[in-house]
Amino acid sequence: MKMKDVILMQQIHGNNVVMVGKKDIGTTIPNCDAMITSDPGVTLGVRVADCLPIFVVDEKGRGIGLIHAGWRGLENEIIVKTIQKMENQWKMETGKLKIIIGPHICPEHYEVKEDVASKFSSYVKGVTLNSGRTFLDLSEVARQQLVSLGVKNEDITIDSKCTFDDPILPSFRRDKTTQRNLITLSI
Repeated sequence: MKMKDVILMQQIHGNNVVMVGKKDIGTTIPNCDAMITSDPGVTLGVRVADCLPIFVVDEKGRGIGLIHAGWRGLENEIIVKTIQKMENQWKMETGKLKIIIGPHICPEHYEVKEDVASKFSSYVKGVTLNSGRTFLDLSEVARQQLVSLGVKNEDITIDSKCTFDDPILPSFRRDKTTQRNLITLSI
């Protein structure tokens, strides 16, 4: 696959969801952190280091979504907004979605300050304390948000690879790098 065949996002850690199609192939969509499409042959791309790449697939084939979610996106409901937009566009049922959360930073390496932790205090197992330090589990928060929308737990797959632990994967927290993993999804 060549970059000219992929639709990318200019990710800003926000909650803007954009519907894209064949006309957007080879472009970068400004100011968005999620894209959805129902056009066959379209490939969506997201660049991540430690954030969550989230694949959303309607099992009836009506559409797909690709989400970039860090703590700001989770706080600002990027997942909720993406699923709602897919529901509105294609009248799909949330219980018929398959979700994959790709490699991301694990909670053991994602230390946060109290101001960030307090935003997620209602998520069971989302925030943990260890030796006076506070850690956030991005994938657990995402999983709980998805389940609250009606996605079945068994339809959510979370990749266990940690970007911080795996030297092959770029990690901002580990290396302060500008390199990113490019992850794609096609319909």
